[in-house]
Amino acid sequence: MSKLPVLPSRAGPAAVGAQVHLGALKMPSRSAVELSSGARRTYAELDERSNRMAQALLGTGLSKGDRVAIWLGNSLEYVDAYLACAKAGLVIVQINIRNKVSEARFQLQDAGADALVFCDQVAPYVDELALGNDKILVTTGTERVGDASGFEAFLSSGANRMPPEPGDDDLLVIGYTSGTTGYPKGAELTHRSVKTLGQTNAITNRYAMGSTQVFGLSMSFTAGIPAHVLTHLYVGGTTILLEDWDTELLVDSIERHHATFTILPSPPILEFCDVLADNPRRVDSLASLLHSASKAPPEHLERLVGVIGPRLVEGWGMTENSGGLVTATAAVDYTPPRPGIYESAGVAAPDAVVRVIDEAGEPLPHDGTAVGQVIVHSASLARGYWRNPLATQSAFRDGWYYTGDLGRLDPEGYVYILDRRPDLIVSGGMNIYPSELERVILGVSGVRECAVVAAPHPKWGQTPVAFVVAGDGVAKSVIQEHCAQQLAGYKKPSEIRLVAVLPRNTSGKVLKHQLRDQLAAQPGDGRR
Repeated sequence: MSKLPVLPSRAGPAAVGAQVHLGALKMPSRSAVELSSGARRTYAELDERSNRMAQALLGTGLSKGDRVAIWLGNSLEYVDAYLACAKAGLVIVQINIRNKVSEARFQLQDAGADALVFCDQVAPYVDELALGNDKILVTTGTERVGDASGFEAFLSSGANRMPPEPGDDDLLVIGYTSGTTGYPKGAELTHRSVKTLGQTNAITNRYAMGSTQVFGLSMSFTAGIPAHVLTHLYVGGTTILLEDWDTELLVDSIERHHATFTILPSPPILEFCDVLADNPRRVDSLASLLHSASKAPPEHLERLVGVIGPRLVEGWGMTENSGGLVTATAAVDYTPPRPGIYESAGVAAPDAVVRVIDEAGEPLPHDGTAVGQVIVHSASLARGYWRNPLATQSAFRDGWYYTGDLGRLDPEGYVYILDRRPDLIVSGGMNIYPSELERVILGVSGVRECAVVAAPHPKWGQTPVAFVVAGDGVAKSVIQEHCAQQLAGYKKPSEIRLVAVLPRNTSGKVLKHQLRDQLAAQPGDGRR
């Protein structure tokens, strides 16, 4: 009898769960995932632990297609549990670690989750949920809420044997959207869509074989594991995991581990540049740095490129694209900088097509000026929304995903995302894009954050109002004067409201509908 290992039976890329198994066969002692504090999982360890966890879950009576919720912070156990579900054909429901009881309850009920893996950080919430004896509870911590099993003991009860591979079109993740306008929708991500995303993201993010990434975002965001952790397993790489965001620790970890890739969200861009101001060579090992998630002011991106050079990848993606990129910039875009590149999200990724359409659904020209709804086709698209046929029919049509974002395309295919369609302000028949006003206001010294929304106006229909977070001494009159110098009269905000904080969801996105609700409850003077 042959002593060779049994390999995945299908041709083409290995199944999502099998990728760590292939890594274990090729490089068993290499770190697959490692905490910045030092604890790690080699490929061999991660393969065995995810096998055992998969068999333990199936041993409880769960079967292919059942849903398992994961409510954990950044940890090695998160990767164990995620890959175990992928191997077992169980459907992953990620609950944001910052969610409160009502938010978690909605996701658990909407998904029909049969099991929950959680940690001490959210144990009081799990206790409040009172899930009863019909849920399988496993905790990585010490709080045995609801007679939860300890993670290590539960995992150890399973055999080190990989379950039968799920099919490519089987459901892998129910990825809940940010929910900036109401209840979130669960995007159905399949094994095929996530596997395809791994190939695409490896290209758009410019990974090298054996890439080492430092990952400081939350793994409880849908995009984190499919778009980055699994993709690094695909290229035989290593993920260095920060347990919480810390810009100085991010730079230290890049330097210490000679990392070739990292991700930088918008808020800490300037802090990252400041940390590197005296010695930018600390990140010489980086081949690329992705800025994604929320838009950043063009001048912030320009400063970033001034520090790291053409290694920036500016991208645009979404949960409905398995959490990965639909568009991306390339190094050549910054050498020298292409005109307008700091306002662009780049060109369509491999296997993706981007179009802009008008209100009637007709394609608009790629002339760099025509603005319409951006729609995308991609091999990584979700198959629809979980148990929500109306939302599915509205957003997924004839192979296209209707994003609801407004944007434009130039003749060479560069995509410019302006605003969410619901955020567009129409004043006196003129379109006003909040992002333009926000960019201008952020140019005022001392202004830290800004969000512009529409308020009703008796004459013009709508008028822009700016909610601004600013330091002491920043006067409304200064902001108004700056806007008057930079913006056409119809675009100027009719009111500036100084606030301590902007309302955000657990993904960090501003909840503009709450700001509009504030305006309805406390209308301003509406001057123009």
